[in-house]
Amino acid sequence: MSSYVLSPFNQTCYQLINKYFGEIVGEVAKFLLRRRYGTLFNIKTGTGMSLWDVKRALAVLIHQNLVEFQANEQNPNIVDYSIIYHNAHCLLRYAKYLYTIKRIFGSSEEVLIEILLKIGQASASDLIFQSANKLNEAIDDVKVINPSDLYQSFQRLATENFIIRCPKIVKSNAFVEKVPKLLEFEDEEKFIVPQLEMEPIAKLLREKATQIGEHSDSEIIWRVNHQRFDVELRNVILVNAAARRVDEKAGHLYHLILKLWREANPAEARASKGVSHILIKDAVRKNDGRSPMLMEHFDQYLRVLCEDSTGLISRTGDSRGGQFAVNYADVFENLACAILDSVVLERFGTKALRIFKLTRMQKFIDQDHMQKLAMVSPKDAKTLSYKLMENNFLKIKELKKGTSNVGPVKSFNLFHVNLPEVVRGVLHSSYKCLSNAMERQTHDLTINKRLLERHADFEKTLEQLRGEDAPDNAIAEFSQSMTVADKELVAKILKLSDNLTLAQSQADETILILESYLKFHSMPMPMFYSMP
Repeated sequence: MSSYVLSPFNQTCYQLINKYFGEIVGEVAKFLLRRRYGTLFNIKTGTGMSLWDVKRALAVLIHQNLVEFQANEQNPNIVDYSIIYHNAHCLLRYAKYLYTIKRIFGSSEEVLIEILLKIGQASASDLIFQSANKLNEAIDDVKVINPSDLYQSFQRLATENFIIRCPKIVKSNAFVEKVPKLLEFEDEEKFIVPQLEMEPIAKLLREKATQIGEHSDSEIIWRVNHQRFDVELRNVILVNAAARRVDEKAGHLYHLILKLWREANPAEARASKGVSHILIKDAVRKNDGRSPMLMEHFDQYLRVLCEDSTGLISRTGDSRGGQFAVNYADVFENLACAILDSVVLERFGTKALRIFKLTRMQKFIDQDHMQKLAMVSPKDAKTLSYKLMENNFLKIKELKKGTSNVGPVKSFNLFHVNLPEVVRGVLHSSYKCLSNAMERQTHDLTINKRLLERHADFEKTLEQLRGEDAPDNAIAEFSQSMTVADKELVAKILKLSDNLTLAQSQADETILILESYLKFHSMPMPMFYSMP
């Protein structure tokens, strides 16, 4: 294969797929990331792998919802395969998915999502059966998990749109059609759970069966709904922002208001419809047991959130005690600007930050006004503005003044901030940061693999000796079989790995904020949203 450097985003997707599914699947994914799409023959030729390995890798990627297919435009009997970029990047967020489900629902729903993330696609019966088997392994052998409880958990996940039905394969009698077509369900049908009999599954569990076999809903396949998890992760960011700006009670109030907005609005709307003061107060009253102080100071907390400069809540009307809405584009613009300010501060210092913020607030500003309002010397203003321009944080717009056709035309240079362009640049750097952190972590764990395996065996044996009540001198003697230097090196490697994992999580949160800003910024404002 010819050498080709992937973009930071594509490199991140490749590293995630390679990490979770192995090198063979990773190479096929890398080819598709490099070429955007390809036929089976193209992939085989480009990767240099056998046809069997390519088919097996594509099957894994399709089953994991990472690759989609369609008929080739020139020849409808040939299949074009392409990567689903967003789903590939979401591999990084699986741990957050599980934590989110456990926080909202509980352990049963968490196990269902964990199994579904692991296998990619499954019918409801198969998913319930596998989840019940996993839960049975963790408890006493005498007790068997009731699959009816898991069925109810599955229904709750579907009702809240965390799982969604996969498109259905259209069965055609046409002999010439060799590429199967997929039929998307209507919106109201995507989350309907079929009625299932749990007694056959319960019987299989009692018999300690490992396979479910034939079942009634085998053709109704489900997968995780990444878009719904994106909404939930965005809401977590907003709730945390409210808690940081005010306190935890304000964060809890904002969480309740977000639930009301979600019930009354489309999931991907740029701005929400107004929710009345009465409805918000009723929601707080129902949750009074969790935060009694919130009900007592409800009006004060709501007013503070409305007056906050981040625009977390906007008052859009006065009926029924007041109408309150959120403009997601404005909120994520403020959060994105906070990230940009932090980047400018770290890279160029406080004076550059004052220039950048001032230019962004003034829309357009000339050099003289910049240095006066930012309170920096002319030399620093010129140097820092040039650095910011060089790194695409500032732009120059030239204005010409002159009405005469004869003589020189006077021109003015005004600085301004092209916010979407700056955000795209920082987003590109965030992808690069994420990719570098993953590569460094993989490198450190690979070169120290033997040491980490030896340490794991050492800890396992030591735990067994303690569990068997071995003599203290035997335990002490075995403890000395691994040197202090090796133990310190292992601790250092594991600490660095944990720090890199945390860095990846924080980089992904930054990416989610910047992507959300670009997404909502490109949407038209809905007609129902209006400021008083």
